[in-house]
Amino acid sequence: MMMAFDEELLYTVSETSRVRFTGIETETSRYDFGFVYTHQFMGKVLVVCMQTGQSALLDVHALEEPRQLYPMLGIALRDTGHVAEFLRLCLTENETESNQTENSPLEKM
Repeated sequence: MMMAFDEELLYTVSETSRVRFTGIETETSRYDFGFVYTHQFMGKVLVVCMQTGQSALLDVHALEEPRQLYPMLGIALRDTGHVAEFLRLCLTENETESNQTENSPLEKM
């Protein structure tokens, strides 16, 4: 049975987005993240924690209180400060120069 989505579909947008996968290690845990840099979501980046499967739309203002990462992404409370510093690098990275990863501060870590 086919469903008609004429009245239910709110929007659909297609774009080519830049995606980065990177991981870090704290004293007790490992975190792997996916970052979707998109023109959607008013400048925020879609961040996915691979360990928990949780995702959040983040910008640098969301990192002002690192403990918020615990409920949003499932980051251990003891690691939220360290992870927030790392995420700040990822969120402020120049997304318009997607082909110049050799200039990325993350590539030098």
